Amino acid sequence: MIVIPQRLFDDPQVTTILRDGNTCVLKKELSRSLEKREGYISNHVISILLSGEQHIKTYDEELITVRAKEVLFIPRGMYHITDLVPAKGKFKSLLFYFNDPVIHQFLATVKVTEISKTGVPGYLKLGAVPGLDLFAESFLQLYQTQQLRDKQFLDLKILELLHLLNSLVKEQDFANFLFRLTLPQKRNIKTFMENNFDKPLKIEDYAYLTGRSQSTFRRDFKAFYDMSPQKWLKEKRLDKALSILDQKEISVTSLAYAVGYENISYFIKEFKGRVGVSPKQYILSKHRNNLTE
Repeated sequence: MIVIPQRLFDDPQVTTILRDGNTCVLKKELSRSLEKREGYISNHVISILLSGEQHIKTYDEELITVRAKEVLFIPRGMYHITDLVPAKGKFKSLLFYFNDPVIHQFLATVKVTEISKTGVPGYLKLGAVPGLDLFAESFLQLYQTQQLRDKQFLDLKILELLHLLNSLVKEQDFANFLFRLTLPQKRNIKTFMENNFDKPLKIEDYAYLTGRSQSTFRRDFKAFYDMSPQKWLKEKRLDKALSILDQKEISVTSLAYAVGYENISYFIKEFKGRVGVSPKQYILSKHRNNLTE
């Protein structure tokens, strides 16, 4: 699983067009399908799908299907599993990642006449927006072909995109959506951690995704659980590992990934520290016990 866009910058299938930190414009191109890619969206993203098809399953098991020329807005904080499917051997998308300051710049220049009291939806699918594919192609032609990499263009192009969507998508209250998106909000630590402790995330990722600085996250976490996040995560992940081993046979590598460890050697060390034997020895012991029963 990856935290997006941070983990995309080194992806050979992704081209960075403009970037300033994690605010960026990326182009993704594939010739083969990419299936069941897990990820967390850490910045708001507007995706313009130029060719191919994308299937996104949210944490709530909702399936979002995006087709060529359609536009999707995903607020930060979404956990998802995605399939990218080329059409005629080609998948191509243009991705605009940004944070609240850009939205505040946009909102300062538009009038929000009515504020909805409903919560912010998990995403905003805009469908095929007439003319926006031309904006995307002309952007690529100018900024990629001419290799204009100066980040001073970055906020300007994102603001241009926001204004275009606000003008072209008449059936959506786009400015209202953006306004609600920037209202201060924190995720409930207990709910988020119980649902996501088995994901391969770092403490800084958990802090960001619950709307807190690292210091505030650690303080709030300890106040709730009366222990550090590191200790709690270790205990929860190893509890789940033992539960899985009690239910089925599984390889050590698959077991480590299933409970949130990307470093297999570190998982084996942690498991042995807790149980007294390595995962492989534990599995063999259970197998022998099953044969003698």
